Formats: sequence, structure tokens, C-alpha cells
Amino acid sequence: MSGETLRVVGQRVRKVDGIELVTGRAKFAGDLVFPGMVYGYAARASVPAARIKGIDVSAAEMSDGVLLALRGGDIPGPNIIGILPPFDQPILATEVIRYVGESIALVVAESREAARRAARLVKADLEPLAPILTIDEALAEGARAIHPKGNVTCANRLVKGDVEQGFAGADVVVEGTYETSHQEHGYLEPEAVCAVPSADGRMTVYASCQSPFHLRGHIAANLGVPASSVRVVQAYTGGSFGGKDDVATEIGSLAAVAARRLDRPVRIAHEREESIIGSNLRHASRIHVATAAKKDGTILARRIRVLLDGGAYASESPFVTVKALVHVAGPYRVPNLLVESTSVYTNKTYSGACRGFGVPQSTFASESNIDELARKLGIDPLALRRKNALKAGDANATGQTYPASVGIVQTIDAIEARRGALPPLPGNDGRWRYGRGVACLLQGISNGAEGVDVVGASVQVSQDGSALVGVGLTDIGQGARTVSAQIVSEILGIPLPRVTVRSVDTDSVHDSGPTVASRNTTVGGQAVKMAAMEVRKSLVGMAARMFKVEGPLVDLRDGFAVLTVDAAARIPLSDVATAAYWTGYPLMNLAFSKAPDASFDHETHQGSVYIAYNYGTHLLDVRVDTRTGAVEVLRHLACHDVGKAINPLGLEGQIEGGSLFGFGLAHLEEVLFRDGRIVNANFADYALPSIKDRLPTEAMTVEDPNPTGPYGAKGVGEPPVAGAAAAFANAVADATGIRFHRLPISRQEILLALKANEGKG
Repeated sequence: MSGETLRVVGQRVRKVDGIELVTGRAKFAGDLVFPGMVYGYAARASVPAARIKGIDVSAAEMSDGVLLALRGGDIPGPNIIGILPPFDQPILATEVIRYVGESIALVVAESREAARRAARLVKADLEPLAPILTIDEALAEGARAIHPKGNVTCANRLVKGDVEQGFAGADVVVEGTYETSHQEHGYLEPEAVCAVPSADGRMTVYASCQSPFHLRGHIAANLGVPASSVRVVQAYTGGSFGGKDDVATEIGSLAAVAARRLDRPVRIAHEREESIIGSNLRHASRIHVATAAKKDGTILARRIRVLLDGGAYASESPFVTVKALVHVAGPYRVPNLLVESTSVYTNKTYSGACRGFGVPQSTFASESNIDELARKLGIDPLALRRKNALKAGDANATGQTYPASVGIVQTIDAIEARRGALPPLPGNDGRWRYGRGVACLLQGISNGAEGVDVVGASVQVSQDGSALVGVGLTDIGQGARTVSAQIVSEILGIPLPRVTVRSVDTDSVHDSGPTVASRNTTVGGQAVKMAAMEVRKSLVGMAARMFKVEGPLVDLRDGFAVLTVDAAARIPLSDVATAAYWTGYPLMNLAFSKAPDASFDHETHQGSVYIAYNYGTHLLDVRVDTRTGAVEVLRHLACHDVGKAINPLGLEGQIEGGSLFGFGLAHLEEVLFRDGRIVNANFADYALPSIKDRLPTEAMTVEDPNPTGPYGAKGVGEPPVAGAAAAFANAVADATGIRFHRLPISRQEILLALKANEGKG
């Protein structure tokens, strides 16, 4: 296939599961009904910090319709969940309350309403503790330890070059402190699971989840049974963005324990308030950035400190802390660099994975600082970024170099070319102020420093010439099944409607870890390609025998095996597959794609961390209403180096959706706490972007092929979040003349800043 024109890969293809999703035929976990099914509802802590002296479930057990009330001691296994060490989160708290909303008991009843009603009757005898609610309180000398080992979840350092020497040689130094708030994932479908026991002693759990194999492991451990006794099937999943990992293991384990006790199917489906208060949020952050540069704009050094509010439990804070550490310097040549990144425990809802894993917070801080540097030096913001942008062969923040697929300069040039053709922004008048902001970003693709990265995929061709594909990573709405189908269709010549990509079933596919780090297309797609190539060998070999020619003279396309020297000579793939089956050619293959291992110094974080980076440049034009503080986005250009666009239509959707996610972080969304309690745990009070807020995004791509991805592809699901958020902040600063150092930049914040700025300058 070398040098051959691609027929399916690179084409604009509608999602293969789109029709069932928009017509309502798709069944989500909360839609599933099984004979004899009962319902679980959690009783939750109402204080942020306390010692548990006792939990009384007697009144709940006496309530009408109640079948069972579980406490932590009723869990057969360790009563612990966690994505990675230190595995510090109980399923049901037994000794200490660490946040408002923490589960302390599960009530199971004949109806959801009965379970909810009875859960309110659970009484906790508590000894209140003074809550620790801020980063500063957590780090204060003598602070109460939220966990036995203290209040620091994890801390890392990145050291490159000689920072002191870099600052000593600078003509200018710009520094500032930047903050971001907690953000809710905001997926349409709250978390839901159904646990169904079977007569053979196995447990099947249907779940709206992001990592089915994580669920299987935790459910098995907490049931006290082998993992082979548990089967997890991913139901259609209405979004996740990192949020359906920890909490899915919690409710999956609870439902399975209850189902085993009652020998009946158990469903747990969260309401919106439960989803917000009882599952992880995006880390709030405080980031101090100092940048040293020459008068001509050359960056000499950066000194950065990242502090992350990880909430009550570790969750994925170790991953987020490292991700922020590696990315906060931006896509630039920085010869001298010192970054310290720390996550702390507080008595608030725990923080974990959220689309971007710390990169949006880091990019906002870094790019705000770069914009301030450009203003201080009087250099065009895009020109300053281009001057310092990484190129192939340059050492990035971790000292890693790439011979290719470093497309940040190309994205800057593409935005610059479009900017040059744009009409000038209108001048400011009494009410309206106009501004333009740009931002650059990079995002590591693959697990990288976060752990081993292996994906298994299978491809099986039936005698009728159709194909069945299994991948160990989930489709959570991003179109991964469509990408896999396109790759198989391309390689085997099977028309796309005859390629089926099944949802993850842990009985049928290989454990491929979590669907995170924009790795589905890059690592997962490579596994699919490898499996399909092996099956192709069988089909081509069989067709060559039937044609009585050598294999290189056979091509597969449009449902036929075709002679390359005579396109009229063709055999239906169904005939070829049938002959291959009866001749003994294997028509199924299981392949594994393993990303190169990360190799770096854990003290300095110098070395090879990610297999590739997605690079991007965003431009936003805004109009600010000085009477209301409202910000209207007039134009949004988003250019990303994607390696190769497998499905340009789906890619555009990812860029548009990710950018809107970033807009929400930058302008609208903030989880509000009062005395440790979330006070806007609903979509009436939590300002989530709506269809009316959709950005006028023009998605642009650079294709600098990634040697480690299928057809040169690399993921794009997460990076636009960071680019849009940072560009929005810079656009508002340009429009108002005021640098905002905290996200979200809400209408209220803009009005207060404008009023405070009246009469100045």
C-alpha cells in the first residue's frame, strides 16, 4: 500500500453510531432494565471534615421498600478505590469525612424514590474537625494532616540548564501569578451503572464509563473475587471528559456488592447534583510565572511554580501534577528552566482527570505571561511566539527532541496568513471595546510519563466479507469507533457500512488502560492498523491463489479483490473470505501497539516523555460590552498540527467542542464553594456554555506526520481547550486594557475591573 492514494482515511465521514444516538435508539446505562432490578442511592456527608464515631442505618432499613443498607464494613474487599497510588479513597467512608458529599452508606430499595427517601434517614455520629479549604491552609506550618502522610499529594521538579544564569543575563523580566477555578465536566449523561449477577457466580456490570478495565479491577477487589469473575460492558456513554473514571469505579463496586448480596440486578444512576458533588472536578490552580528575555524577545529562562488544589483524595493528581510540570513552559525554546509542581489535599470535592489534565491551567498562565512580555517589549504577540517556537530538532522543556512532527511554527504561520487577510477590528466607542488575543500551546500525546502505553485491538473478517473490530479503548462521544472503522475499511477494502466496531467488553478485548491523553487515535488506531494489516495478508494471499498471480498484483478495494494490472478482473471479498476460511487462512488477528517507553530522570524530568505532541495556535476576536460585562466572540481561528486527519469532519468537531470547553473555563464556569460545600451543583446555577454560546470556530489543520501514529495521525481531543481559554484571556486583556490574572473572567469581574480602572491611564 506504500505510496497508494488513500480512499477512506482522510475523508469526511459521519459518525458510524450517529443515527442511533440522534434517534434515541442507543441505550445508555440508565436506560437498561433487567428482571427484578432494584435501585441504589448513596447517603452522603453533610460536613467537609469530621471523625466518624458511628453510622446508624436502622431507620433507613425500616423504611418502606428498602432491601439493604450497606456501610463500609459491609464491603467484602478493601473498601478502597484509586486510579493509581496512593489508593487513598474509601468507597464508603468509615473513619473520617474529608468532603461534603462523600458517600457514607448505600441504601438499596425496590424503587429509586424509596432508596432516595431512605438514604435521608441515615444518621452519622460525627466529631467535627476544622476544615482545610485552601492551598495556603493546606501548606501552612502545623496544619492538620488530612491524610496520615500530610497534605501534599505529590510534588515534582523540572530542571533544565542554569536558571540563575539565564535571569542574570536578561534585559527584561516579566512575572505574575495566575489562578484558575474548579471546573465541572458537564457531560449530558450523569454517571450510571447496572450490576447483574449470574447463576455461574460471575458479575456483569454495564457502565457509563471511561476505563472499563479499571472498573473490573476495583469491582473484583471489592467483591473479593478474581478479575476473571467480573465482566464490564461499556454502555453508550454520553460524554466523560475525564469524569467517569473514579466515580464509575465507586458506584460500580457498590452496585456489584449489593447485587451479590441480594442476588438481583442493581442500578445506581446519579442525579445531576450527585454527579457534581460526588465526582472529581478540574483542579483549581495558582501558578507563578517569571520569564527572562533579551530586548529582541529571545527567551532566556523561565521560573515557574504550580500549585494545584487536589481536594480530598489523590485521584489522578499525580498525573495532573506531572502534566502541568512538563507543559507549563509552553511550545518554546527555553534553555534555562525551573518548574516546581505540587498538588495538595483540601477538604473539598476531590479533583482528578478533566479534559486537558492540567494543561489548560498551565497554558493560561504561560500564555498570559508571554503576552505581557510582548506588550512590555513592544513586539507583536504572534511574532514573539514565532521567534521562540520549537522546531524539529530543538530540545523542549524536558530536553526531548523530535526529528519531525513539530508543527507549531506552521500553525503560527497559518494563523498569521489568515490574520493578514482579516479586516481591522472596529474602534472602541463609549459602550463597546474590541480586542484580539492569540495563544500557542502544546499537549503531549500518549500516557508518556504517566505509565506504560499499550493498546490491544482485534480485526475479524466473516465469510460474507464484513469485518468486526474490537479495541480496548472506549468511545465516549469523540468518534473513536468511526476512526477505527475508517482504518479497517482503508486496509481491507471493505465498505464502511460493513465494518462494525463494537463497544468495549472486558471479556472480548485486551486491557488497554484508560481512554485518556488523546491516545485513542494515536496508539489505539495503530493497534487497529496492525491487526488489519495481518488480516489483509490472508485476504491478499487467498485472492492471489484464486487469480493465480503473485500477491503484489492484488489490491483490496470497494468490496472486491482487484488485479492492479486489470481493474476489470475482480472477485467479491465475500468469495475471497469464504475461500480463505475453508483453505485455512486466518481471518482474525489480535495486535498490540505499544508506545515507546518514557525515559527520563525523575529528579529533573529531563528525558523522553511523550511519543508526540499536538501543537496549536488560536486567535480570538472579542467585543466587550462595558455596560454588562458580556463578551461576544466575533471570530475564532484554531489551527492544530494533527499529523494526519483520519476524519476531518470528526476532527473539526473535536476542535470546536474542545474550544467551547475552554471558553467555559475562561468566561463562564466556576464551581462555587461556601464553607466547603458546593452551592451551585446544578445546571441552573452553574454557568455551562449552551448552544447560544457556540463559538464561530474556523478549524484549521497542519499535517506534519507523526511517525508513531497510524498514517501519521496524532490526537486532538484535549489540546483545543487550552488554546481557546488562553486566547480568550488575552483577547479580553487587549479589549479592556486590563490584565485579568484569574479564570473565569466573568461578566461581574469585567465590570468590577472596568469600574476600578475608571480614570486611570
